[in-house]
Amino acid sequence: MKDEKTISASEINRYLFCNYQWYYERKYGAKELRRLKKEHLEEMGIIADEANSPIQRGLSFHSRFEKNRRLRMVYIWLRAAVIAAIVIYLFLSGGFGVI
Repeated sequence: MKDEKTISASEINRYLFCNYQWYYERKYGAKELRRLKKEHLEEMGIIADEANSPIQRGLSFHSRFEKNRRLRMVYIWLRAAVIAAIVIYLFLSGGFGVI
């Protein structure tokens, strides 16, 4: 990992966009990551379109992540609404034995 203890504003922005990207770039450096990626792609026999591919994959990943996060929030709110409806029904029908 880099010996620098200060974190720049651009590093904070990178962390907020993708904390994995920030960590690995901070630990290994961008040059080493590019070399490792190129080596990996050559081993797999893939010729990468380096102008588009990483950006498109990153945008796709973050798009799916956001969609899944929103679906989880909808699911949580629906569960809360169903539980609240059951509690209100039981309260009004005397199911709690209060009335």
